[in-house]
Amino acid sequence: MMTATPPTSLSNPDPYPQFESELRTLLEATRLSFTSFLRIRSLAAATSPELLAAREELSDNHAQLLEDLEDLTATVAAVEHDPYRFGLDVADVAARRRFVGEVAGELEDMREEMERAPGTHATGAGATAGGAAGQGGFVGDSDDDDGADLAANDPVAQYEQQQQLEMLRRQDEQLEGVGRTVQNLKRLGGDLGRELEEQNQELEELDRDVERVEGKLQRGLKDLNRFVKKNEDSVSNWCIGLLIMILCVLLFFLIIL
Repeated sequence: MMTATPPTSLSNPDPYPQFESELRTLLEATRLSFTSFLRIRSLAAATSPELLAAREELSDNHAQLLEDLEDLTATVAAVEHDPYRFGLDVADVAARRRFVGEVAGELEDMREEMERAPGTHATGAGATAGGAAGQGGFVGDSDDDDGADLAANDPVAQYEQQQQLEMLRRQDEQLEGVGRTVQNLKRLGGDLGRELEEQNQELEELDRDVERVEGKLQRGLKDLNRFVKKNEDSVSNWCIGLLIMILCVLLFFLIIL
């Protein structure tokens, strides 16, 4: 049995996916038990040991499913009042609530079918075909019209048809989910493209600014070089004159001393 431990914040993992996976696994096993029960009930007597064993197995699975469904319902109710707090949106909560409702409806149909008395599920053409089978005939021995009527009144065939419709509906939901994911990726790709375009424009502006500063720096270096070359001779003359004056002063002091 699952233990309902709803998430308290975004940092805690959401237990719903694990609970849903476990419930789906048990639901598939229960569907197989239910199909087997319907087949045995349509062929065996009400007191048949095979029918009693199939009913007991189906009842156990059905009871376990009800308990797990209660836990799953609790996890949905825990996040339903404020889904954004747990990283969900309204569509996610609605999908979970819809899944819980569908499972509950399917379990209710199973319960009603288990409580139905043997023999009451086959009427009209189904009862006629059942009587022929009890006398040694086979369902395949009747004509096409009788076979069609039998399929219409056969709970096993109806249940399998419902499961096929359910499978098609789930596939449609999955395709819709894939479509939404593709749309989200497309929108994300567009946002990334615009962001890259803006960054490219900023980089181009930065390159232009760097080129402009580099040009100014090169012009400044050229002006500085011209100034140094222009004043190189005069500076040398000033240095020579200064050295001569210092030498004269030293000679003066040597003569006096």
